[in-house]
Order: sequence, then C-alpha cells, then structure tokens
Amino acid sequence: MSAITQVLLGGFVAALVLGAAAQATRFCPQGGLREFVLEGKTARIAAYGSAIGVALLAVAGLQLVLGQALTPSRPPYLGAEVPWGRYVLGGLLFGAGMVLARGCPLRTLVRAGQGSLQAVVTLLVMAAAAYVMTRTALYGSWFAPWLSRLSIDLHRWGLQSQGLDTLLGLHGLTARVALGAALGIGLLVLAWRGMSWRQHRALWLGAALIGLMVAAGYAVTAGPWGAHALDEAAFMSQPPDGLGVQSFSFAGPLSDAAYFVLHPSNQTLSFGVAAVLGALAGAILAAVLRGEFRVEAFSTPRDLARTLVGAILAGGGAVLGLGCTVGHGLSGVSVLSVGSMLGLGSIFVGAWLAIRLESAWSRRKTSRHQPLVSFSGG
Repeated sequence: MSAITQVLLGGFVAALVLGAAAQATRFCPQGGLREFVLEGKTARIAAYGSAIGVALLAVAGLQLVLGQALTPSRPPYLGAEVPWGRYVLGGLLFGAGMVLARGCPLRTLVRAGQGSLQAVVTLLVMAAAAYVMTRTALYGSWFAPWLSRLSIDLHRWGLQSQGLDTLLGLHGLTARVALGAALGIGLLVLAWRGMSWRQHRALWLGAALIGLMVAAGYAVTAGPWGAHALDEAAFMSQPPDGLGVQSFSFAGPLSDAAYFVLHPSNQTLSFGVAAVLGALAGAILAAVLRGEFRVEAFSTPRDLARTLVGAILAGGGAVLGLGCTVGHGLSGVSVLSVGSMLGLGSIFVGAWLAIRLESAWSRRKTSRHQPLVSFSGG
C-alpha cells in the first residue's frame, strides 16, 4: 500500500469515527448555542468546548511525540498573513447561515446520514455554494478587490506566524505545547461546570472522541505517512490533490467533493474528500446500529426555503472565512491560530444575532395571531 493511500485511508477512518461520535451524541455547536441562548441549557455547548479542549491537549501531545510544531498548509492557519476581513465577514455569514440551515456542515452530514432528505438537499446546496466561491470567478471579482485590503502582514513586525505563542513572545516547542495544554485544561474545566460527568457521560465521551480524531488527522498528515506521501508525490507526473499537513474541516472539502463528482477525470481523491465520505459513512453506520436511521420527508416550503438560504450563507461563508466550526473551532484553535480564534468568535456572534432575530420574529408572529379575549362584568 502506498503512503498516499495510507494517508487517505487514515483520514477516512478517523473521519468515520468522528461522524459516528457526532451522530451518537447529537454534537452540534449551533444547537448547543441555541439551547444556551433560548433555554439556558449548557450541556451541548459545553460538549463543543470540551471537544476543543481535548483537541488542544491531544495536538500538544502529538507535537511532543513528533518533536516538531505543526504548521498546517490546508488552510494555512499559522501563516504570517492574517486576512482578518475574511475571518470576520465569512464567520458572521457562516454563523447566521448555520442557524437558518439548522446546523453546520458536519451536523448536516450527520442528519443526511440519518435519512433526512432535507439535510441531503441542504448539504448539496452548501457544497454548491462552496464550489462557486472556490471554483468560479465570484470571489476574485466581488470580494478579493476590497477584502485583500483588510489584512495584516505580521512580517512587518518580524513575526513569522499568527500562532498565539508567537504573538505572546513565547519561543520553542516546549512553550507552544505548554500553552496549548494550559488552554485545553482551562476549557475542560469550564466544560465541567456546564456538563457534569454523572449526567452527561455520553456527551463527554463523544466530545473526547471528536477532539482526538482532530489530532489523529494531524498525525496522519504530519507524521511518517504524510512525509512519505509528499516524497511519493514529488516523483509523480500528476501528483494527487490536497496533500500537506491538515486535519478536518467541512467547508473547502465540500467544494472539493463537488468538483470531484463533476470532474472526476481532472481531480484525484484528496484528504478533504475522504474526510467528507468518512464522516457521512460514520453517521450512517451509527444511525443504523442505534436504530435511528429513518427517511424523513421535507418540511413546509417556508422552512425549506429558510434552510436553503442558510445553506448558501453557510457554504459560501465558510469558504470566505477560511473555516467552519470544525475547521476553525477544532483544527485551527488546536494549533493556536489567532485567526481561527477570531473566525470562531465571528461565527458565534453571527449565530447569536441570527438566533435572537429568529426568536424576536417568532414572538412577534405569535402575538400578532393571538386571539383577543374580552371580559364583561355581571
């Protein structure tokens, strides 16, 4: 088996476990934020925080084992160029979109794997929106001319990375690992306050698996398999697409999957496409084993229209913002990318605003249609 095949297979298996864990625990950052904002429930949003905490700890440990810092190339989370305009605008659009679509790309993959026909259509629209942003002239014509000015080049200050450790003036692998571990422990402590072990063991285990699989993705692409795969590709006349240090994201890979389906002869199977297929397969497998696979028909036309608008915003916004709740929140934050932290913050601001506006609109409609009751004396 070639090293390239090992990388693709390793990514598929890790994504399969991630998708199964997400299905079994109803892992959904959007749903967790909605429950927290509207109902004061903290368990599901704490599960997301604990997944990030585990990813931080696992990636810190992986860097110790490898004896080197991870520098992702797809996307370049630690590059010295910080396109903050893309992070903010894309994050706001993605956050609002995932609320309207009732889930991020990972959650939509899981729902599609459970048999939701509406989720299948939503996923296709997300992929189409991502495809348009990456494979057509839309971004270059409409967004690049002005967004390119909303960027900071850290080389001006002699900095080579947007890593939090670099910006804090910390140097060396030990300092980076210690900072990542400290942040991970801090997030797990906060998650513990909102999600007790006794009542939410399944959530804890599922979130831990998801965080560990993010580190597994980095281990596959940055470890010996990944290095050998790059060596193999160097001697190929047509090297495969999408090699390099990376872990899971479901924004750009949806675009890659759409392109792979539309132009199979022009593109080889990439790590991102393998991740999409693996997460979908994991969700299907978990849903079948748990007896939760059932075909669900479409909802009302109004609900479908809202969902599809959200899918467009989520798919396009994720590409524009260079990440999603998995890409920025797990893969980016776990390597201490300040840009990913900004992107994730923007996603949650956009989602919070959309939830508040939806709630206000719903209350207004309810009060408008509430029948008037009159009382007469005697």
